[in-house]
Amino acid sequence: MTALANKLSALIAEDEVFVAGARVISQGGAPPALAAIINEIDDTVLERTLVFGIDDVNVSMVVAGRRLRGIVDVSGNLPEAANVVGQVLSREDPATMQAAGDLITLLCVAAARVTVRSLPPRPLGSGGQAGISAAGLAELWRIDVDAKPAPPMVRFLAANAASMTAHLYVTDNTVTEISGDVSALQTIWDDQATSFRKRHKALYARQDGPLLICLDGALSNGRAVALAIAGNEVCIFAYKADRIGAITTSWYAVNG
Repeated sequence: MTALANKLSALIAEDEVFVAGARVISQGGAPPALAAIINEIDDTVLERTLVFGIDDVNVSMVVAGRRLRGIVDVSGNLPEAANVVGQVLSREDPATMQAAGDLITLLCVAAARVTVRSLPPRPLGSGGQAGISAAGLAELWRIDVDAKPAPPMVRFLAANAASMTAHLYVTDNTVTEISGDVSALQTIWDDQATSFRKRHKALYARQDGPLLICLDGALSNGRAVALAIAGNEVCIFAYKADRIGAITTSWYAVNG
């Protein structure tokens, strides 16, 4: 009865967010996408098809008794799904278990948002094929369901690595990570970043939250550059100009 009461309380919670009828379970990496999916499986008792929207990919899983029976559909054209879809998961088939874990990890590693919809169950295998418990999945796929999310800037960089050609990541005024050719970015950090932030704070004294600012014309070779600020973390990065829409969307997803 206590477990049932907890479930009912969760269903009527006012802080849940829905997008196009799907409930948001992870946004900007909080909680981590893989852990959020495992927890949804662990919360499902009656047999259902859970459709997880991992960014723009939908993954349909048949779940019952807090166990994942298998994956019945993956949208898009993902070669990694070929040997997984339609297979009942079992410890006796470690190759399929590993393939399923690799697929979900691939989709979740940089996911900005994960949603879930609960639909009627779809046929999969026989009634005697129970699948793998949520705890078993966490063990086999090495998922820490209680893991704390990485800092916002780390999640932002992971989600947009493919859109950036170089980046310089600074924590507490110390450069802690770089990628690509950062010579020009280092010059911006050394010569302009501090004065820019001072002027910006003077003009926008009340705007102390996370900031993403495009620096038009910052590089002489025409590369697009932006400055991201979140607390004591700063990142200067060069990016592919046609990806600015996705980068901006990801920034706001990570920082709420």
